[in-house]
This record gives sequence, structure tokens and C-alpha cells, in this order.
Amino acid sequence: MAVVIDHLYKAYEEKDGEMQYILNDLCLNIEKGEFICVLGKSGCGKSTLLNCLTGYLKPDKGSITVSGAEIHGPGPERGVVFQQHALFPWRTVSKNIQFGLNMKHSKEARAVAQKYIEMVGLTGYENKYPLSLSGGMAQRVGIARALANDPEVLLMDEPLGALDALTRDSMRKEIERIWKLTEKTVLFITHSVPEAVYLADRVIILNRGRVQLDQKIELERPRNINDPKFSAYVQQFESTITGVESNAVITE
Repeated sequence: MAVVIDHLYKAYEEKDGEMQYILNDLCLNIEKGEFICVLGKSGCGKSTLLNCLTGYLKPDKGSITVSGAEIHGPGPERGVVFQQHALFPWRTVSKNIQFGLNMKHSKEARAVAQKYIEMVGLTGYENKYPLSLSGGMAQRVGIARALANDPEVLLMDEPLGALDALTRDSMRKEIERIWKLTEKTVLFITHSVPEAVYLADRVIILNRGRVQLDQKIELERPRNINDPKFSAYVQQFESTITGVESNAVITE
């Protein structure tokens, strides 16, 4: 397994003398090369789970292992892409992507950065600064920066949430293309049910800090949002999340 999350607990506060667990005995296994999307209502534990996976938060109980090694903090085997691209505005596209490699004094930092610039479709923008880029371009740089360190697992925290609908649609396709090229293991947090159905091998729905549903998506790629089977998955997941039957029409 690429990632094993074993009986994970994380609490933030006490109420009436009892700990209030955001993650409550959460267990999840992720195979190498899988694309996992995590859904759930606000407060269900999605972001807390991701922050435990990145190593920014320490679980109260339980463990997380990546390729058999238990994690105890941030590490290069896990690349992170945030909703806000978090690029250094004073560094060019190429220099942003090289940042982690420079920290390791890699002699091939420039060549590696160029490889990923080409992969994410930003050839010609090497010397541009983040303020001159569109939102979608900036997120491509963020993805390239995460990939440049060659992580075993890519953790993505609503990376398309701040983009407009058209850019989000094109970036969705870009992320799928890059995933196929790199064959990375991906855990992708999103609020968008259609986005999860479009991207995921498996969709995980969290509820009160536990896995409520773990569903494999049996659809060929590239996926067609007008396929009745696609709509059926969307309605199933929306019903699970809201607890009511859904007749939602996909507009994304």
C-alpha cells in the first residue's frame, strides 16, 4: 500500500469533559498510483485529515504510513498543492519550481524544473513572475513545484476551489493528464461532487471523522459528465452527504 491510515484520532477541544474528535477512528488504505477524492460536509474532517497526512498536524492516536514508513512530520515523499497556489511572488516560474531542489543543493534543479514546466504546459513562461499569471497558470506552477521533488504521494487541498468555472474545467483535465503521465498516488480534497466523480478511482465520503462511504468509480476515462452512469454516481454521493434523496442536475 502507498498510504495506510490506521485508527486515526484527532481532537481540537473538550466539551463537557469529553474530547471532541474531528477524526474519530478513521481507517483508510490507498494503493500505489490510485487517485482518491475525499468529499464531505464542512467540518467532517477533510482538511484535518490532509494536514495529518502532510505532517503539519500530529494525530492524538493512530498512525499514518507512506510506503511502509510511519510519518512524524513533513517530508519530501509527500508533495502538497494548496487551494491558494502559495508561490513566492519575488521568484520566477522556474525559480519557484526549483525551490525545493535548491534546498537539497541539487545540481539538476534547472533541468528538472524545465521538465515539469513542459509537462504542465507553461513553456515560454519560465521567467514570468506569479503576479503576471492567471489563476490556472499559477496552479500549474504549484503542481509542478510539488512534483519536482518526485514525491511518492501528491496531496491536493481543493486546488481548483478558487478558479472560475471554465478554468476549473480545463484544470480538471490537466490534472488527470499529469496524473496519467506521472503515475503518482493522489489524495484530492474537494467540495465538488462532479469533480470527484470525474477525477477519482475511488471516492471517500467522510462523516463525523469517519469513512462513511468508500466507492470505486466504474467509468472509463476520459469521463463524460452527460453519461447517465456519471449522473448516478453524483446523485448517490450527494444523497449520502446530505442525507436526502438528490435529483440534482450537473451544471459544471
